[in-house]
Amino acid sequence: MIKHFPSRRKRLMALILAACAPVPDVALAQEIKSKEDEMTVSLPAVNVTARRTEEKAKDLPFSVTVVTGEEAEERRLYSLENVLRQTPGVDVVTNMGLANTTLRMRGVGALQKISGDDTSVVISVDGMPMSASNATLDILDVERVEVLKGPQGTLFGRNAEAGAVNVVTRKPTQYFEGSLRGEIGQDSQRLLEGMVSGPLSESVSARLAIRGSGSDNYIENSQTGKPLNKPSDFSSRASLRWDIGPVSVLHLSAGREVLKHRDWVYLLYPYGDPPQSDIPPGSEQNRREVDRYSAEFTHSFDNVRVTALTGFARTRHRSTTPIYEGRTYTRLIGFRPDATWHNMIRERVFNHELRLSSHPEAKTFWVLGTNIYQSDRDMDRFNSYDTYFLDNPAASSANRDLSSRAHALFAETTLPITDETKLTLGGRYTREKKNYRAHWKANPENPSPIREAWDSQSLFDSYATGRIGLSHALNPQWNLYGVYARGYKSGGFDEEGVGFTYGHPDAPYKPGKVDSYEAGLKYENADRRLAFNVTMFLNQVKNDHLLMFDPQTMATHKSNRDVTSQGLEADVYWHIDNAWSVSGGVAYTRAKIKGGGDGSNADGVAWGNDVPEVPRWGGTLSVAYQRPIGSMFGLSSPVLHAQLTNRYVGSRAATPQNSFDLRAYNKMDFRVGLRSRGTEIYFWADNLLNKQYELYGYRIPAYTPGGMDAIIGAPGRGRTLGLGMNVLF
Repeated sequence: MIKHFPSRRKRLMALILAACAPVPDVALAQEIKSKEDEMTVSLPAVNVTARRTEEKAKDLPFSVTVVTGEEAEERRLYSLENVLRQTPGVDVVTNMGLANTTLRMRGVGALQKISGDDTSVVISVDGMPMSASNATLDILDVERVEVLKGPQGTLFGRNAEAGAVNVVTRKPTQYFEGSLRGEIGQDSQRLLEGMVSGPLSESVSARLAIRGSGSDNYIENSQTGKPLNKPSDFSSRASLRWDIGPVSVLHLSAGREVLKHRDWVYLLYPYGDPPQSDIPPGSEQNRREVDRYSAEFTHSFDNVRVTALTGFARTRHRSTTPIYEGRTYTRLIGFRPDATWHNMIRERVFNHELRLSSHPEAKTFWVLGTNIYQSDRDMDRFNSYDTYFLDNPAASSANRDLSSRAHALFAETTLPITDETKLTLGGRYTREKKNYRAHWKANPENPSPIREAWDSQSLFDSYATGRIGLSHALNPQWNLYGVYARGYKSGGFDEEGVGFTYGHPDAPYKPGKVDSYEAGLKYENADRRLAFNVTMFLNQVKNDHLLMFDPQTMATHKSNRDVTSQGLEADVYWHIDNAWSVSGGVAYTRAKIKGGGDGSNADGVAWGNDVPEVPRWGGTLSVAYQRPIGSMFGLSSPVLHAQLTNRYVGSRAATPQNSFDLRAYNKMDFRVGLRSRGTEIYFWADNLLNKQYELYGYRIPAYTPGGMDAIIGAPGRGRTLGLGMNVLF
């Protein structure tokens, strides 16, 4: 979808505020009319870098949704997770922990992810690839977020089987600007952020952005009646631009993000009002730190642009989690065992890319380059259990080290066949090696005869991805396109497997492959005040990944399953007049599990089951209103802004076994504010109608003859209200 987001809001509070204003006279009416005329402009074209160079979104031969930084701020979409949840056709599943985050697009993605490297959607931050566990990163001072659906391996590399998310941050400016924002709300919600940008010299400019936020957890500890913990986030980014010469630019960036107590805990369904968890007070703690550094150098020749990008990211995630929630295990076995997981995950990623490309204004688009990717991930876990589970191999400590090395060559071009018709050809060849080492050691009090075990394996793979597309401009406003793409998700190793402790090494899981077909129609009128897209798609996935987990023995079983997904998507932006605008999208997705596995049906996943957590229907509708209202409350020429957004998520299967469904829901958010001379004061309401909804669900079978099955999951936050203030200078 191509979205244009000028300043815009809604009518809901306009009548109330207008009633507080004096009756307008002729001069005031002329003032308002003058300001309305100023807002009547042709909207600028939306440019994206979905193919590593600037292009108009309308001209791309595949579907792209663009959310600008301005809209993210106006709709209070402060994390990438929130942006993606508002995008029809994208499913975000944070199943019992940030490290277990799964992203799916159009029903393509792991059925239940096997490892931290098992991702079908690449997140790229200024060209630096990140795993799906970084879906929680803050949308801090960003220019735009581009959501690219369909295989994107040609230019975004490994594990872009379902699509890619391209986050483009704002760059330093050659003029001074800054902003301050603060918010307070219910549940002790608070946010404070600031940004400053400007020149340091004639050729050097810098930018700094910082945000801190936090709240009380909306889940209560049933033992104390108090919030389970107090989640908080801190993020910052500093960037530098050096114009070395007229055609040479160097960008440097360094960012840091710290998340505390943000892992999802599981609760027994029904969750209670308020939702409650029965765990020892203070027993659930976690801290995630992410550091990102990048350097990008560009130099323009007459017909070629050279770009060299080097990036490094480091993640540290420490967590202490009680394994057995009291209400859940009382239902399963009649009491709650005392057991705790202590985890430490460290990950280091290096990415180096050199590419040559055409200039943005060139008639023929082309790009070619080489990429080197390197990641190292190690995990330390210590599990403490009471005597009920001491003969379990999970009552132990374990260390796992995983590394990946990938080298790739890639190229893509769009060739004009006629003035109206263009052919797109792209391909990427990748060679990859993965190494895995594991060391398991029984706890001293564990009576198991097996005291220690080791495992070491390697995996080599080479694969090609690419796409071929054809687009035809029916006229300057209408563009018809079709594209076939081949996607690939590399195989790997089970990070939870303990089979090697019994002398049975855990075999690597197979790579996943997808053949994707897409056809669409894009429209954008001359003044860009109306734009819409309609897209049909078909995905045929071979060997996607499924991890089965036995909560009693802590044993895992991995499987590969085939998936077919097909559907229709439509989205629109309409700037109706000076006051009103509407944007939104709807997605219909029919995703089915078709085959694979070992033929024994031991995992309980039947042919024809729905892909879990993929709703048949989903959509978002946002209505915005803005209007100058004349002087009031001592403000000079204030402008009223209001925006109402509703997200609908249809019912969907909770598990690959389709043992139960998660209910459909609507989540409505509202924001209204007055803006005057760069200062805005606003009121916000999140989940305005206070609807309860589930983020995920899982069924645990009874452990003992006297026990009962338990459904666990996590609810979303209920209604919260608050006030905010934003100052631009």
